Amino acid sequence: MIQHKTIRREFILLISLLVCSFVITNYVFWIFEYGHGDINHFNDIIWWWVVTSSTVGYGDVIPTTTAGRAAGVFAIIIGIYAYTHVISLILRTVQYNFEKEERGYAEVGAEEHVVICEYTAFADELIQEVKERNLYRDQEIVVVGSLIDRTPYPEYKFVHGEPISPDTLKRANVCEANTIFVFSNNRFSDPDAKTLHVVSRIMEINDHADIIVELNDENSELLNYLPREVTIMKTNELLSSALSHKYVELDRYIENTTVRGE
Repeated sequence: MIQHKTIRREFILLISLLVCSFVITNYVFWIFEYGHGDINHFNDIIWWWVVTSSTVGYGDVIPTTTAGRAAGVFAIIIGIYAYTHVISLILRTVQYNFEKEERGYAEVGAEEHVVICEYTAFADELIQEVKERNLYRDQEIVVVGSLIDRTPYPEYKFVHGEPISPDTLKRANVCEANTIFVFSNNRFSDPDAKTLHVVSRIMEINDHADIIVELNDENSELLNYLPREVTIMKTNELLSSALSHKYVELDRYIENTTVRGE
């Protein structure tokens, strides 16, 4: 965000310099050069400023007075500085936008997509199964999490931030998602409480998506406070699958996975 503001300020400065150059040099040129040579119309002066400030210099409009030549030197100096820096700013802006998306700070415009909250080892097992079985091939997949700072898979969208944050959920366009996986973040002393808190935030903005949640305790009393049911993935079952070199086995949790993906 800071870099974006810096680029914007620099761009405004360069535009201001070009505007000043246009007004001052054209005014001087009009006063001292009008009626000399081929300069008989204000359009000739505008054309002269464009080719002079850009250092193209076709030579079809030439100043003959000292003041006119001084105005030309001023236009050239400002033009060289401004145009080269404008090109540099354009390249920096393109790079900034690419980096913003790669690092997960851009908004996702996907709809009816799949959201994976928290990039954990089990989340990666899920992604490997999705890739291997070519599941959700007609839907975009968005990975949301704070445990990484760059997209783990270039083919998927990435949103950096805590999944419990309304801003993060908004950037992931969770309100339009069709399927949402929420994995447990074991950095917390009570990961189930944190996970279900995330689920409650999601349900506030999305009342239609299938929500599949990783929990240590499938009988947690906190489930009773949710406005609707969720599908539970037991942590020990996910661990058993991982240790036996199997995938998450989505078919156990979503009956129509095969229909939607294969």
